[in-house]
Amino acid sequence: MDARGIQEALRKIGWPITVDGDIGPLTRQAVHDFQAGLAFINLAIDGDPGPATQHELAVCLDRGGRCGQYFRFAEFRSKGNKWIKVSRVLVHRLDRYRKRFGPTSIISGYRDPAHNKKVGGVPNSQHLFGKAADVEPVATVAQVRALRLFTGIGFNGSTGRVAHVDVRPGDPEAPTTWKYGR
Repeated sequence: MDARGIQEALRKIGWPITVDGDIGPLTRQAVHDFQAGLAFINLAIDGDPGPATQHELAVCLDRGGRCGQYFRFAEFRSKGNKWIKVSRVLVHRLDRYRKRFGPTSIISGYRDPAHNKKVGGVPNSQHLFGKAADVEPVATVAQVRALRLFTGIGFNGSTGRVAHVDVRPGDPEAPTTWKYGR
């Protein structure tokens, strides 16, 4: 795969990069973020589009842009600058969450800093690092805690249903838990 092929693959998967044949800083960042989010294999996360990464880009395209068993990279795209950043750990755990609770929509994944500020996100939000997802609130806090997958759990105060999960540093046996609203 030449430079244009790498860029075309990344663009088809969802990254907002220009296909210009130059493996510059933006393309390297997209490669880095692809490597960090691919949950099927533990690629080195170095931004180098070497043979292993090129192979996985081709496989990812064949899988329809999937980063995990159930999720596509594009589902984690920032609603601001359209960049994609997601942790493979989050993808693995969301795959397990989906196996337990059924189809799961990602309402919000990565948030670029400007978008995070616009939506009132906290300055250290795990969304900024690709380590959080807002999901449709279907499961209770007790059900999500029982999975022992997430270190951050946010729930809707009026329904008690989980609307946010993350993989911040911490212990999934004792996740940080908070409520939104009443």
